[in-house]
Amino acid sequence: METTKERSKQEYIYRINKVMDYIEKHIDQPLTLNELADVACFSSFHFHRIFTYLTGETPIAFTQRLRIEKAAQLLRNNQALSVSEIAFMCGFSSLSLFSRTFRKTFGVTSREFRKEDRIVLAKNGVYFSKQGKLVSKNGKNNPAIMSELCPVEFKQLFFMETKIEVKQLPDMRVIYCRHTGPFHEIGKAYQKLARWAAPRDLYEEGKTKSMTVTHDDPAVTDISKVRQSACLLIDKDVEPEGEFGKMTVSGGKFVVGRFELGVSDFEQAWNTMCDWFTESGYKQAEGSTFELYHNDIKPEKTGAQFVVDICIPVTPL
Repeated sequence: METTKERSKQEYIYRINKVMDYIEKHIDQPLTLNELADVACFSSFHFHRIFTYLTGETPIAFTQRLRIEKAAQLLRNNQALSVSEIAFMCGFSSLSLFSRTFRKTFGVTSREFRKEDRIVLAKNGVYFSKQGKLVSKNGKNNPAIMSELCPVEFKQLFFMETKIEVKQLPDMRVIYCRHTGPFHEIGKAYQKLARWAAPRDLYEEGKTKSMTVTHDDPAVTDISKVRQSACLLIDKDVEPEGEFGKMTVSGGKFVVGRFELGVSDFEQAWNTMCDWFTESGYKQAEGSTFELYHNDIKPEKTGAQFVVDICIPVTPL
């Protein structure tokens, strides 16, 4: 039986998740501590302490980080927008404030950042640009290790052969359990979600589809702060409870790559999707990327094969 302590913890997680989602949806607007506290139904003082305790960041620091990281994504993915437009779209009150914050965060100006090679993620935490140059997290070239890899080896190590096509995807309703941190640890969130969903007839092993929604760009956000949602697709209305929330994953035009992967192959699959962009005539659009699983996700089984669609929102260049 669930204890009072466990119920209380679940309620606090639910309220803080609700605030984090609210910040993400209203990132272009001024957000005050009182406003966010009202979303959580806490006093401002209590909310500030609880949010900081559960997330490791103050509400202001979390909001500012989301703003500047969203700006970095727009700078890379939407060349048609000016720096000023991006600054105000991300909720900065002035261009000078945006410029100071951007340089402090990334060590370069926004214009310098925009000119750098687009990072392609690679296995074991290594980052490559689309031209095959080894780069650091902020996009700086790092030639020291590149001499160890030839172009043929690069292709074999970091890309896969698969069918990739652009599709129109529908909106999808899901229940979710939020995970923050390294990708390979999201299995814990799926295990909790399945245990909660099964007795409510929301999960049937072998039949219910699942999806991992990524809310942050790991080329911009430190891996320890990348937010993901472990999700189960549903076809009926569900009341959220504790750390188990509900949301609609917006559909639209997506590039979809179908893969059969072991647990160690996901970065290689994502690299393949990034490589596709360089010759596609498309760029990444606003919206969340996600992995849609067509078989049971069993992350605890080493070597398990996943039939998965990697889905990224796109728009023409």
